[in-house]
Amino acid sequence: AQLQHKLLNIHALLDYIEFVHLLLRTPPSHPLSINGNWMGCFTKSTEVNEALYFAGVPIQLVHSEAYISPTMNVVHSVGLMYPDEIVRAMYMENGVAKPFPSI
Repeated sequence: AQLQHKLLNIHALLDYIEFVHLLLRTPPSHPLSINGNWMGCFTKSTEVNEALYFAGVPIQLVHSEAYISPTMNVVHSVGLMYPDEIVRAMYMENGVAKPFPSI
């Protein structure tokens, strides 16, 4: 699992350098098509959300409903789920859950 984690991190970093970094430095004038090969990311920042959206990164904005602007186009509102049993089953070490750090 550790090797797979490192390889996925390297793959994600190479994709970021090759595709996303340039688009974030020189943003396009209109949103690009979403890259269906990427898992995407979650953010609480509307600025990060907009930048990644224009770069074609699948993005999920996590906010309380009170902070969503009335002019924002929300396609689906969903509640967050916490799959505790899945995470614990995958990352238990001596009875302690140790998930990989976020990148």
